[in-house]
Amino acid sequence: MSATRIANRYAKALYRLTGEDSNEARLVLEQIQLARALFDIELAAKILLSPVMPKSLKKKLFDAALSAAKAQPELHAFVGELVNAGRVQLFPLFVDSFAQILNLATGVVNADVVTAVAIDPTALMALTASLEKILGTKIHTSQHVDPELLGGFVVRLGNRMIDMSVKTKLDALSKSAAL
Repeated sequence: MSATRIANRYAKALYRLTGEDSNEARLVLEQIQLARALFDIELAAKILLSPVMPKSLKKKLFDAALSAAKAQPELHAFVGELVNAGRVQLFPLFVDSFAQILNLATGVVNADVVTAVAIDPTALMALTASLEKILGTKIHTSQHVDPELLGGFVVRLGNRMIDMSVKTKLDALSKSAAL
């Protein structure tokens, strides 16, 4: 079975444990995102991903992060079972899957905004507000930079894409000039 499918199963199980309450699930998401940050710390990531490190040490790392996030004992136990099952490497995928389940349940759409240069938060908020107005749904945006766009932006919303990049406009112009 693929890693994504396994991570999705863990995420669905945790969502059911929240009673499918979006407020409770949002709190749990914040807590597991804090624990996910362990993978951004080089030494912690080496310990968590090492097959020779004891599970008890991995549990202690997660417990420390979850305690800092003031997580309930049930969440500590859930993550402990994930460690016991030898699925620590799936934790980042599991967190992403849980976020997707919560977004789906609350009607939030994820949008990935790609720009040629980093834009200020005010401009990103204005773009998000415009997209929400057009689509009639709540949108959570993340921004990435791709200098090859030259200018403009590309927005990816699930299987939709809005391409307002200079690169695409130039490519279209050169194709039409070649005809």
